[in-house]
Amino acid sequence: MNSILHEDKPHYDIGMKAIMALPLLLVFVGVFLTSDPDEAIGMFATAALMIAIYWAVFPRRYRILDSKVRIVLGGPLGFNIPFDTIEIARQPKGMAIGINFATSFSSKNAVEIVRKGKLNVNITPGNRELFLENMDRALESWRNQE
Repeated sequence: MNSILHEDKPHYDIGMKAIMALPLLLVFVGVFLTSDPDEAIGMFATAALMIAIYWAVFPRRYRILDSKVRIVLGGPLGFNIPFDTIEIARQPKGMAIGINFATSFSSKNAVEIVRKGKLNVNITPGNRELFLENMDRALESWRNQE
């Protein structure tokens, strides 16, 4: 059974929020500036699609469970990282190459999950130190049960 050992919200910085909002703002401005109803409907549909994509792909929570890390996305979507694939979770060293769940332009909150034979996963929990502490504890506990 996978009980939640730790849960954290992603850290979204103001720059990321602005970049996410700018295209939506431009589309909505276009809706009100056009006099053609078909163009307005098309732009409104584009904005709705963008919102749906944002909702589906941007992280909502990072959960450390008994045997995996789960990155909770919109609705039932999520990304699981089983403990048996994880070498270590750490503060990133250098450029973050791998699967990036970008929520911040700063590396201040970044965590790199190094995986065995797979791409690393980069996340930005709200409290990096607490997340890494709980991650180390959960990994050690899981490895001791093996």
